[in-house]
Amino acid sequence: MKLTAILLSTTLLLGPGTVTDFGVQSSALTVLEGVFGTDQAGRPVVYSAQMGTPGVVAKLDPVTREHLGTAELPGASGAWGITQADDGAVYAGSYPNGHVYRYDGDKAVDLGAPVPGQTVLYGFQPGRNGTVYGGTYPDAHAFSYSPGTGLRDLGRMYDGQQYVTDVAVDAERELLWASIGTGGHLIRMDLRTGDKRDIWPEALRGDPNYPYDLNLVAGKLFVKRNKLQGLVLDPDTGAVLADGFTMSSRGTTRTAEGGYVYFTSGTALWRYDLAADRPEPVPGPVTAGGPGVGWGFVDGTLYALIGNYFGDALSYDPRTGASQRFKLPFPAQPIDINNVSAGQDGKIYTNLYINGTLATLDPATGKVTELGRAGQADGLFWRSGKLYLGTYPSGAVLEYDPARPWASGTNPRELFRLIDDGQNRPQAFATSGGKMYVGSTPDYGLWGGALTVYDFGSGQHTVLKAPVQDQGVISLAVLGGTLWGGTTINGGGGTTPKATEAKLFTYSLDDGAKTGELTPVPGASSITSVVEGPDGKLWGLADGTVFVLDPATSKVVRRITLPAGYSGVQDELHVNPDSHVYASLDGLLIRIDPLSYEFTVVRDSGTYRTSQDAQGNLWFRSGVKAANNAVQGGAHLLRYTPPPDACPHSDISPTVVIKTTDSGVANRFRPDGCTLEDLIEDERYEGPQLTAYVAKTTAKLVADHVITPAEAVKIIHSTPKPD
Repeated sequence: MKLTAILLSTTLLLGPGTVTDFGVQSSALTVLEGVFGTDQAGRPVVYSAQMGTPGVVAKLDPVTREHLGTAELPGASGAWGITQADDGAVYAGSYPNGHVYRYDGDKAVDLGAPVPGQTVLYGFQPGRNGTVYGGTYPDAHAFSYSPGTGLRDLGRMYDGQQYVTDVAVDAERELLWASIGTGGHLIRMDLRTGDKRDIWPEALRGDPNYPYDLNLVAGKLFVKRNKLQGLVLDPDTGAVLADGFTMSSRGTTRTAEGGYVYFTSGTALWRYDLAADRPEPVPGPVTAGGPGVGWGFVDGTLYALIGNYFGDALSYDPRTGASQRFKLPFPAQPIDINNVSAGQDGKIYTNLYINGTLATLDPATGKVTELGRAGQADGLFWRSGKLYLGTYPSGAVLEYDPARPWASGTNPRELFRLIDDGQNRPQAFATSGGKMYVGSTPDYGLWGGALTVYDFGSGQHTVLKAPVQDQGVISLAVLGGTLWGGTTINGGGGTTPKATEAKLFTYSLDDGAKTGELTPVPGASSITSVVEGPDGKLWGLADGTVFVLDPATSKVVRRITLPAGYSGVQDELHVNPDSHVYASLDGLLIRIDPLSYEFTVVRDSGTYRTSQDAQGNLWFRSGVKAANNAVQGGAHLLRYTPPPDACPHSDISPTVVIKTTDSGVANRFRPDGCTLEDLIEDERYEGPQLTAYVAKTTAKLVADHVITPAEAVKIIHSTPKPD
């Protein structure tokens, strides 16, 4: 029994809890791509596709550096592709709804989905007579749009693949090229006949370093692979004309100027000599400061958008060699929160999707402080007052000390990175002793995650690859001397699972070795959360099922089917101070009674990426599920405060025990949050006083309809008799 100060005459009924919206946490700049052209008046402009809630297309003058207008893309969070057709119309291809938008003046018109079921559109390129082309994910289609015929599905470019990351078009010969991720293919398609053939060099096929960006310029096909290697190919045969150089930009200039095609290599401006088939730095050299994400010429001068996050731009005059770096006033936008963490310092930390800005909220004052960009953090974890971030796409694990000033590169500082081990998303964390354990999932086109052990004393890390064959590691928990890990059958981006069901594996903290694996929920694809429950058992969430496992026997003792399914790695379990287990999945927040295993849906939508603070409040980002199951509108941070609990950290013994005698009466919660074990304070009494106390207390519980008369008799009979 647990001593409490609860009066039996007090009845405090639980309410539904309360939700507080703390609003947008960060407005930031993420320019995904830009295209240079002219507006309806013939003025030179650059159109930028930007992330936001919703995404936007912005129009700026690169010469006068003026912001001329912004149009929202309703239903979208951004656009990976943007182009200007030969009739002057501007088109953008969005995610996560996979729609084509036409930018008209100061508004965007939604033209719909070119291919049903696609969530992302890529690689917009112009053809003839106002036609534009692009590619899709997740079924690797190509498509076209023209004002006369509308949207047209050109079919799947490669069976079994998911991405068409870019396209190139020869309008005169009516040919299209599609870069295929992640298997490594480059399809040449005859638009008149539909005939397709793979021209990707034979030696590179199947390599997950796949073709990513394409540009057809002066009869040569410029290819950037996803690991930033550049190639120049013959567009008909695939013969390699040049390789062995780095291309960091989103492709190259779409036209040549003076016999050169321009791109960035690292942070420098480079060019490709078309006559000599040779890449080289421009004379100077010229520092661009980052990757180019949009290119264009204005009166013979090259202009470029540089990088995604700071509004940087570059001008370079090939005739004189003069260059200038400057800023363009792109409008910052509210951006979806990627992750939430309740800090050990009492603040709430949020990290933005793709943009990676880290911000804090002080719940007491409502003040939001933007700290800086740390990269997209798919895992956040606290230890000894410091925050650890698992970042994508490099697989880097960073350490941030909130007690010290933010200083990019040193605070947070990088502890190690896993991309060379084939891992790009560190997602799960646990700690024991002087070590930290990190679970991760593989890079694009790969299978098999990893368990990484970081030693705080030595600063060294070791990587155990694929502790479960072909599965990623997405949840971790320490119970006693054992680390428990949950897996997902999903491989890296662009892959189809090889495994059929998620596993739970064990790892000895003493021996540093995997000791076993089991299937807690047959057929489940992912075990997104494992925690030590209020009963000391291991609780896990596998798709839409909560399982309870006895760690002493490794046997599942209970499965609870919830009214929701798997919605990604954001599905979580939290053990609350009210002694209940909260599950967040598929937008729902569900409260589970650890004694009866009954559950209550306390929030039926809009609950994603939950984190629990020390007081038991649950923090999460907003979101609305669209028709294609994509979640949008996630820029707000909210707090769910559970109902008042009269008995925090309740005694949840399965049955009522008087001293050491089990009455056999099932322990359970009252509406006020107290269990029978909390209310029967037998520890306070001995001998005749105990007998009298138990009789009086059970009579009160019967009168309040908490227990039955028969149960009262059992409890009284289990009371030790005085000597």
